[in-house]
Amino acid sequence: MVNSDLINRFVLNPLMLRNDNNTFDGILKQETNSQLLKDTVSVKKVKKFDLEDYIYSNLMPQNNLSKVTQFSEIIDGINSGNCALFVDTVNIAFDIDVKGFKQRGIESPNNEIIIKGPNEAFVENIRTNTSLLRRIANNENLIIENLTVGKISRTKIAVCYMNDIANPQLVNEVKYRLNNLELDSLISTGQLEQLIEENENNGIPTLLSTERPDKCSKFLMQGRVIILVNGNPYALIAPAVLIDFLSSPEDTNLKVIFANFLKALRFLAYFITLLGPSIFIAITSFHQEILPTELLFSILASRENVPFPIIFELLLMEISFELIRESGLRVPAPIGATLGIVGALILGDAAVSAHIVSPILIIIVAITGLSSFAIPDFTFSFHLRIYRFIFIFLGYAAGFLGIGLGLFIYINILCSMKSFGVNFTSPFTSTLNLGDNGYFVRSAWKQETRASYIVPKKAQSQPKISKKWKY
Repeated sequence: MVNSDLINRFVLNPLMLRNDNNTFDGILKQETNSQLLKDTVSVKKVKKFDLEDYIYSNLMPQNNLSKVTQFSEIIDGINSGNCALFVDTVNIAFDIDVKGFKQRGIESPNNEIIIKGPNEAFVENIRTNTSLLRRIANNENLIIENLTVGKISRTKIAVCYMNDIANPQLVNEVKYRLNNLELDSLISTGQLEQLIEENENNGIPTLLSTERPDKCSKFLMQGRVIILVNGNPYALIAPAVLIDFLSSPEDTNLKVIFANFLKALRFLAYFITLLGPSIFIAITSFHQEILPTELLFSILASRENVPFPIIFELLLMEISFELIRESGLRVPAPIGATLGIVGALILGDAAVSAHIVSPILIIIVAITGLSSFAIPDFTFSFHLRIYRFIFIFLGYAAGFLGIGLGLFIYINILCSMKSFGVNFTSPFTSTLNLGDNGYFVRSAWKQETRASYIVPKKAQSQPKISKKWKY
């Protein structure tokens, strides 16, 4: 875990080799003339110095050297790739940073791909991740506080925020939850997310996870708090509201009309993913009168030779689609595309030819699956996929009445949720004013204030007239 060359050159070399810095016997001889004795007298003078300060300031040409008084701190340093130096008669130790273990270089994001924008992603080394943040948010107000979680793993965690923007109560709440975790080991941000979020039972995420430094920097400037975990290439953003899970880093880099068109598509995909199959099964089972007669006859004709009830067909296709999606993720990349083609085309066509499912149902399941891929956040898309099965059973049991009852409960759950004290459905359920950023993007020169529901220190993000070259 250490760099042997650093130890040899900057630790062992200054300690072992004879040089002016480490060769001092404590005695200086000064020649003086005595008028009485008419001869030379040697006068001994002893130079007193502090060995601890001498080693710390002169002996080690090392830019990352710290004094340690506890064995627990030394153990943490050694386990993370540092070197410990003990000196006899000195009651402290020196913790020297000589890390040399291999790590992955900075690469393009794998799961949050955009067309127009930066192509850097976080890596597993927490110091590399903090340097990526500081390079973008180039300001002295960017505070990075280091914490340790886990009695055995001693996992390093970095809490990042803008000191002049972030709400102090929000920062204190994040640090309070992190400092009050009693567990043996912490491995990933996914595990940490479950430990610090408030609403863990309903499956709806309240913390945003991202692998993009530019996205984190954008939220830092809004007054959010970023949590980095050593050994994991993802960052947690707190707090997170509903509209954050339907937004993409692409929205900042595109013109307003293009970004809002894409956000409208994602909003439509949100409802199709959640309610598409349930509305279809409710119409075909209870509300056939709202369909045009020709379309109703076409649906009935396509299901004429299918011996199973529609709920069985729909569940069969939905579960099959989920199996294809999961298997496509687990197999090697070259096989994944082939597996998707085989599952979608061959199995679907064979199921229709064998009169197991109807063709219209294949279309409904395919549109629903495509809509789920349009959701930018994976965890939020996962929760929609789970809740979709609940709405399918409600639509099959009571039609639109069951779907309406389910939506009433679902919206109540969303409105009752909080993310670090912020309403999850903000800004729609909060007091609306011009400072609240709604779902749709405004022009860059109109984004004059930060979202008020986060209560930042600085509500003003830019002057009222930012395009001074024009006005």
